[in-house]
Amino acid sequence: MKISKADIKILVDLYKSVDGLTAFMFFQRYKYGPALVFKTVEKFKKKKYIHSDDKKIYITDEGKQFVEKNRFIFSKNKFSRIPKEYLSEKIEINEPYLPNTEKISKEILILKTQGDG
Repeated sequence: MKISKADIKILVDLYKSVDGLTAFMFFQRYKYGPALVFKTVEKFKKKKYIHSDDKKIYITDEGKQFVEKNRFIFSKNKFSRIPKEYLSEKIEINEPYLPNTEKISKEILILKTQGDG
């Protein structure tokens, strides 16, 4: 399934909403026309990520899991978006650090030892 930026914005807004949103809200915020909103809602209804009634559109628990799994929610702090599996213990400023040379490309290590100096 191909997901556009508009689809992501709609899903994230629904994820953040407390009591669902109206289709008109997406026009007010992003100037999305009714056809685009309807198309997105129908696409995600088939996947059971969204459900709607006559007035509002709501995100389901499966939809919330989909948003979290694909990391569509971003904060202003770029470091908070780093996945947990890539985080390690923080080091202090001016604290000595030895990189893990097993993970560095062999070409880089060879160039470093054969340098000009």
